[in-house]
Amino acid sequence: MLDEKFIVKKKVRNKYRIALVYPSTYRVAISNLGFRIIYHLLNLDDRIYCERFTAESDRSIETGSHLREFDLIMFSYQYELDLFEIARQIVRLNLFNKPKIIGGPCTYNPYPLKHFTNYVYIGEAESTLTEFVKGIIDGMGPEDLASLDGLFISGVSEEMRKTYPRKLNTFLPVFQVSSRRGVLGDSLLLDVSRGCKWGCLFCLGKSFYAPYRERSLDQLADAMREGLIKGGYESVALIASDLSRYSMLDELLEIVRELRRGRSFRLIVPSLRADAINEKILEVIVESGEKTITIAPESCERLRYRIGKNFSDETLLQACVLLKKHGISCVKLYIMFGLPGETMNDLEKTVKLVKDIKNMGFKVKVSANPFVPKPHTLMESEEFEDLEILRRKLKLLKKELGGMLNTDGIRQAYLQAIIARGDERIGELILHVVRKYGEPTLAAIKREAERMGISIDNYAKRGSGEKPWKRIRLA
Repeated sequence: MLDEKFIVKKKVRNKYRIALVYPSTYRVAISNLGFRIIYHLLNLDDRIYCERFTAESDRSIETGSHLREFDLIMFSYQYELDLFEIARQIVRLNLFNKPKIIGGPCTYNPYPLKHFTNYVYIGEAESTLTEFVKGIIDGMGPEDLASLDGLFISGVSEEMRKTYPRKLNTFLPVFQVSSRRGVLGDSLLLDVSRGCKWGCLFCLGKSFYAPYRERSLDQLADAMREGLIKGGYESVALIASDLSRYSMLDELLEIVRELRRGRSFRLIVPSLRADAINEKILEVIVESGEKTITIAPESCERLRYRIGKNFSDETLLQACVLLKKHGISCVKLYIMFGLPGETMNDLEKTVKLVKDIKNMGFKVKVSANPFVPKPHTLMESEEFEDLEILRRKLKLLKKELGGMLNTDGIRQAYLQAIIARGDERIGELILHVVRKYGEPTLAAIKREAERMGISIDNYAKRGSGEKPWKRIRLA
């Protein structure tokens, strides 16, 4: 049993049925705020019944209906490798003739998607997604829909600017579908802000969610009060690229404290900047029972400054002193390896930094993965590092960090790099591999790429020479 609350139930008869598909596990899907917002937003329309699917079943969570029974299929594209699951579902269930749209942050480069769908939504759902759905219901064709902001239509409108609400006063469901089986448990998810004011050169999120916008304190306070008191959530998750920059943070934390006097709940916060850690947020987090903080030093000090993350090792260690003072016992660190110009000496300095933090008495967890250049960032033209060098670096990390280390591995990053800066040929390759083999293993991809005359090593290392994503404007 999924043990869900606030699931939407409607009569199916005479409804326009939309399948909202998250191509990963239920545990991940239920923890995504965008997925929740779209689900509740579409279900506000009495003509529509939007039901949810994950990679774990071809049947909807709400009614057990098969995916092929739906009038419109929406895929949430959060992570480049989700494209393999999207391809698998389309091929296995023969969804080619079904109306489909793909949206999410990975639509920053829609060109690998052209073989999967006619419609790609680039931007934030609250802007024009409901207009698209209404147009489809009313029988509008691609040429008519092409006027909508943010809608990439294969062969019709392939040059556009992303769409987004200028003010973050958008629909925020208070009674959100939730489950203890999610990554964040039974949580009310609140986006405090979108966009980021920092200048990290590698970060796609800064581009995709720009400009920086804040949700009002009143809207957040009302959502928390009603959600916690009437909704009975066990946790509140404050979502932001940089929570410390929220202009009304102290006031927001006071509201959290006030609510905790009447009802116990856990406060979940995102990764914090080491050079902007707010003592008050540490106090409130620890008061709520949370003992883990996540920080992303990314690399050693020399490379950290080079990629635009301008704080020193000393600043990070001083931040850890502050964490210790306030009762934090576990620190999770995000690290990249394979950055341009990185040497083994740089990596050894990163390892030393991790060990210095551990020696302060923390339980330390390290998530380390290769740097993957992303379109629409200032590092989009950098090279993905040679696989043999990456393997040597990962071997060093495993040897030095042992059980502290968690990684998705080199293979995952290699495939991610191929898709991130890919073009139509990469989409064609993935679709062909899935049709022929079912499961897109790396061996199968290499075999078919060679047969099709595609150098996936070149795509991984440098990306498409045409850089088709340049036709999409995120700013």
